[in-house]
Amino acid sequence: MNVDVLDIIRARQASQPVPEGAILPEHKPEMLLIGCVDARLDVREDVGIPQGRALIHRNIAALVRSNPDPADNEGSSVAASLEFAINVMKVKHIVVMGHTDCGGIRACLIGDHDESTENIRKYLTPLEATREDVIAHGGNIEAQARAMEEAAVRQSVKNLMSYPVVTKALKEGRIDVHGWVINTACKQISEMDLDSGKFRPMREVAQTKGAMSR
Repeated sequence: MNVDVLDIIRARQASQPVPEGAILPEHKPEMLLIGCVDARLDVREDVGIPQGRALIHRNIAALVRSNPDPADNEGSSVAASLEFAINVMKVKHIVVMGHTDCGGIRACLIGDHDESTENIRKYLTPLEATREDVIAHGGNIEAQARAMEEAAVRQSVKNLMSYPVVTKALKEGRIDVHGWVINTACKQISEMDLDSGKFRPMREVAQTKGAMSR
């Protein structure tokens, strides 16, 4: 029998004791993770971020628009998250993390014109040029999806640099920027080289850095 998720939450709340004098957990985030809303990925279990060590901003396709017009509510949300993370919480890392089998990326590639997804199409318009470039290189839909997942992260990392709060913090050496794509099935992360824009498995990056430090 499939139990409704809301019933699971209510049952858990009903069974938990209410302790007196509960202590607030420590909140010292070192990272802002900009990720997708996909429900299959857990930042603690799948990414490995300890509780309280990262601020999480999630949206469709982990999209970062260019520094927005004040009237752009979605872009303003990212801008506010960046200001809070960098200027208030003093994080050291900004990560844009896309993922494989991303519904937003696939919707962008297919170009669905269903009226019921009109706002999703509008939301994804910043990726139109990226989409055209990926399609021009050919390949089947799966190959294009993989290429688009990486290209979207590259575009979002580039767009981060249009925010003065980011460029100032980078210039002052207060933050590092990262681009990741996590495999939704096996949870392995590929990390982007900021100079070349190419991705390679994080385990290889870690091994290389470990060898260099010895």
